[in-house]
Amino acid sequence: MDKPLEALSAYAASLTYNELPEEALHGMKRCLVDSFGCAAGALHNEPVDIARALSRQVTGIPPATIWFTGEPTTPEMAAYTNALMIRYLDCNDTFRVREGGHPSDAIPAVFALAETMHASGRDTMLALVTTYEVFAALSAMEDLGTHGIDHSLHVAVAAAAGTAKMMGLSEEQTANAISLTLTANVCLRVAREGRLSMWKGGAGPNGTRNGMFAAQLAALGMTGPEEPFLGSSSMRVVLGEEPTVPPLGGRDQPFHTDKTNFKFFPAELHGQAPIWAALELREKVAPENIEALSVYTYQFAYKEIGSGQERWDVTDRETADHSLPFLLATSLISGGLKPEQFELDRIMDPAVQGLISRISVHEDPALTANYPGVIATRLEATDRQGQHHVVALEHPKGNVKNPLIDGEVEQKFRQFASDALSPDAQDKVLDALWHFEEAKDVVDVLAALRG
Repeated sequence: MDKPLEALSAYAASLTYNELPEEALHGMKRCLVDSFGCAAGALHNEPVDIARALSRQVTGIPPATIWFTGEPTTPEMAAYTNALMIRYLDCNDTFRVREGGHPSDAIPAVFALAETMHASGRDTMLALVTTYEVFAALSAMEDLGTHGIDHSLHVAVAAAAGTAKMMGLSEEQTANAISLTLTANVCLRVAREGRLSMWKGGAGPNGTRNGMFAAQLAALGMTGPEEPFLGSSSMRVVLGEEPTVPPLGGRDQPFHTDKTNFKFFPAELHGQAPIWAALELREKVAPENIEALSVYTYQFAYKEIGSGQERWDVTDRETADHSLPFLLATSLISGGLKPEQFELDRIMDPAVQGLISRISVHEDPALTANYPGVIATRLEATDRQGQHHVVALEHPKGNVKNPLIDGEVEQKFRQFASDALSPDAQDKVLDALWHFEEAKDVVDVLAALRG
């Protein structure tokens, strides 16, 4: 067994609940509130409807359920469909060191098995923290994007580790679960390039399902390669470097559940600062009075959401939340950003499309040099009277260096859950999540989601 595989599997198999400090537990509960809110907001979107339709074709023994509707299905399809709900609005949490990604994508895998096992909140919480710790380690170990690999691979491996923990697998079984997942799920980053498809939101959830499936196989004795990280045809070869596991939470090392970034707006992470800056700019100049708007950002954001003609030719929801010109135009005109602004008639609004055409995006080498330590943007607008307006902003609200307080996380939950849950049901879900470790059976928490 190679050293990274040994380190990750030994950690996942041996971590105990008593090692979890209060800040790690509270951080995990914040992630749950945020994630369930994001899921509620996406309940009636087309890709989720597709996944629910497929889920209804199969039922597990015992079954797991689709959140909010209670439809029974297999644990694998529950993991995929519920993860798609969390992911689809592009508003769930993000963790980044060398590689970024969304650890909350993997939450539904743990929940699907916890539900079928009638696990306690305490045992489920331990598996969830394990999931986040493995994801954080992988984020520091491997820079996938520069090699054309999608970060949903890290979601898959984290889901494998978390579900292995949920099932109480041994170190050897956990190693096999991680190895099977890593070996079989190297996914292409083209899912996030060019004109985006529904798979932009589906890739991470697919990793969630596949990671859980690998853990289930490992539980029954399936073995995987012993050197998936360092072997002669391994991740070391793909990445051109040797992955080394950083310190994981516990044993005098900090945990990472309270070090993830939350998104205030339903848009790509690197669009958060520009949106906040746009709202400040809106106080200086009316959007219809903007003759030209130049956006300055760091290289990663420029590449991710600010370059390519498709970022200006926005005609669909998937591309819109990864288009910096659209995010700025619609936020300036509407005074904010909510899920309904991604409906086709709002995207094609002549006022929005017209403002998009007056926006340009530029990389600022100084901002690139400070990234990722400093998340910053600068907007420079010229109005129709020739006046110049500048707004510069660092660390947008929700960034780990400017975090949402608990009340703001709740506010976001209520905003996104307003169509899926009544106010009373929202209260019950929030109470269950803030006291999650006290639950005797996760089934009771999921029942609250059905109002």
